[in-house]
Amino acid sequence: MTKSLIVFCPNPYSLYTNSVCELLIRRGYTIDAIVIKKFTITRFQNEFKRDGKRLLKKIWKKLVLRDTAYTGEAGSIVGFRKEKNLTIKNVEDFKKHGTNIVYCKSLNDAVVEETLKRYDEKLIIFTGGGIIRKNILDLAGDGIINCHMGILPRYKGMDLPEWCILENRFDQFGLTLHFMDSGIDTGKILQKVSIPLGNSSSIKSLRNRFEPVMVDSMVNTVENYLRGELEPQTQPTGENRQYFIVHKRLYEIVDKKIARHLGIKVKD
Repeated sequence: MTKSLIVFCPNPYSLYTNSVCELLIRRGYTIDAIVIKKFTITRFQNEFKRDGKRLLKKIWKKLVLRDTAYTGEAGSIVGFRKEKNLTIKNVEDFKKHGTNIVYCKSLNDAVVEETLKRYDEKLIIFTGGGIIRKNILDLAGDGIINCHMGILPRYKGMDLPEWCILENRFDQFGLTLHFMDSGIDTGKILQKVSIPLGNSSSIKSLRNRFEPVMVDSMVNTVENYLRGELEPQTQPTGENRQYFIVHKRLYEIVDKKIARHLGIKVKD
């Protein structure tokens, strides 16, 4: 039986979401539903508690500037989209491909439960939107695939490229495609993807380089899993550390460490 593909999305204009969905459709897959988390006052308050003032920068970049936020940034997702000739910028446009568009206040809402119950055999692709609770995990069919911006099992949590640099672990940049579970980044691993520092001279340019790799990695992992070519691997026990948001004062240190690693002289 063919599995239904359902995508969890943080906002209708997500370059990540739109790129993943458009590439999968090009490869012959149908996106049966996209579940979009509405931007509400409650959502803003909850995310502000977690992210603080940097949430405002994220909103400005993701919802206001969109493509123009990447002007002049080599290797960014915008350049990737141009190279691949990806044109869809709003998930609403996937309706013409037969995709059901569902809006919710939270990805754990009853409306999401009802949406998932409509599909028997299914695989969910997570492209953002917050923590997933047990009620949704229990209805997720094969599971919910997430692209984590860190190499598991060591690097769990947030701001992992920054923490790799602060710990002088320049060989640990990368992504992990894994199934989500009730823990924080503890689900079964499908694939790991290493990303070299290259010529990225700042944490901003490094992060921008991650985004196209995330798109490609998610699409390839979903396809390989559906073909039966990937066997989920349980994470080893013992790596229980979790990383949290890097304080803004550490960013200068992060960029200096990158420069020194590249052999660029910097002032102490």
